[in-house]
Amino acid sequence: MRLRSSRLSVATVFCASPLVAQTPGEFATERGLPQPVVVRAASLRLPTVLTAPAEKAEPTAKSNVHPIDLPTALRLANASNPTIAMAQIRVRESLARVNLADALILPNISVGGTYFWHDGIDQNRRADMFVINRNNVFAGGGAGLRVDLAEAIYQPLVARRMADAETAIARATNNNTQLDVASAYFDLVHTHALQAVNADIIEKSEAILKAAVAGEKAGLVRTAADVNRARTEVALRRMEREDIAGRQATASARLARLLLLEPAVTLLPLDEAAVPIELIPTDSPVEALIAQAVRSRPEMEAAYQQREAAATRARQARYGPLLPRVQAEYLGGGFGGGKDGVTSNLEGRSDLSAQVFWELRGLGFGNLADVRLRDAERDRATLVTVAAHAQVAAEVVESLRVATARKASLDEANTAVKEAREMYRKFSETSFGMVGPRGQFDALEPLTAVQALNQARMQLLAATIEYNRAQVRLLTAVGTPIQQHNDATKP
Repeated sequence: MRLRSSRLSVATVFCASPLVAQTPGEFATERGLPQPVVVRAASLRLPTVLTAPAEKAEPTAKSNVHPIDLPTALRLANASNPTIAMAQIRVRESLARVNLADALILPNISVGGTYFWHDGIDQNRRADMFVINRNNVFAGGGAGLRVDLAEAIYQPLVARRMADAETAIARATNNNTQLDVASAYFDLVHTHALQAVNADIIEKSEAILKAAVAGEKAGLVRTAADVNRARTEVALRRMEREDIAGRQATASARLARLLLLEPAVTLLPLDEAAVPIELIPTDSPVEALIAQAVRSRPEMEAAYQQREAAATRARQARYGPLLPRVQAEYLGGGFGGGKDGVTSNLEGRSDLSAQVFWELRGLGFGNLADVRLRDAERDRATLVTVAAHAQVAAEVVESLRVATARKASLDEANTAVKEAREMYRKFSETSFGMVGPRGQFDALEPLTAVQALNQARMQLLAATIEYNRAQVRLLTAVGTPIQQHNDATKP
């Protein structure tokens, strides 16, 4: 059975994709970090063929089987994944809070009327007591302004910082979700490539079984157990096929869940074979990658914006008591009244009142406690930023080292497949011959070669998938989202 290879379509998605993501303006400038290194991705294709194309079901309206590739999966995730949608809703909420904070300085408008009725004893300003039945009515409107200048000045600044933080968190959520989708798609490719390897191994095992049965009938087998060995191998490989089918169903269901598709949908990868892809060279300087990640990771931007919001609240607590509160109210309309339920003399009336005052809560002790609270929140946010920096750096180093180790294992895995294939070829030439009256068939030798070839292929396939997964994880770790299309690859 001659095998053919197919380049993984994800390689075309990432090929020539620049590593530099959009840098948050304030963040990069304030931290004064060096300019990031720009690494361009190049697809890596090893000469060894991993799998043969498996038979794929044609999607029909009744089969509920649908092919999918990585760019389509990423687009569906961006459009329908609930985690991304919830992060975007939080951004909308934070922007609405900015609008609310901006409106603190604006007056409230009121329109309506009041009616007052009194019957019984009353008192005038001279302290005379008397019995009266009176009523009045007012119809009109006006504007009222009640502003804490500290809130009006500082709260819009805090709200904008928090909105920027939520925007960065939404970007991080999108990046992490795309990473999960890519990983799930790689699992789907892995299981279908395993299916192709398994189909080829079953074909070879059945050929050995057929030869063993023919040799037994001709009395040319070396041992009486040759047929049993061959049948055992075929049974084991068929059991392996069922296990792979279960893994296929699991991988399809996981990807469908991430894409919010119907649970009964069966997804088939368009990629027939798995080949290594290189998005970031594993010999890239780790210091440059860490600097790039610190500039580009949205988690760093979110931590920075939250720290600045906490610092703004601390300034408000410290200097807010120095700013006054302002209250002003104007009412205008028609006012009239009278006795014994009669309302007359309805004429125009205007009233204006204004106040400016300062306030110390709890004799000032409440303000001092608020200052200590906000200072503690600012210090905690600063430590969160430091921890985020350490986490980002650790993820870059870990991802780079994993990718480097996976790449090193690819050469050994390719060598193992090459040697196993050559071993199978040599055993096939000698064991299947049964030439001449004394020729014998030995099932042990080709079965050993088939087992070695099966194991080597599966190891190479696993190493390839894990290397691709490590490359995507490294790409995410340095702050570059997984792009569906890149301007450099567009015509």
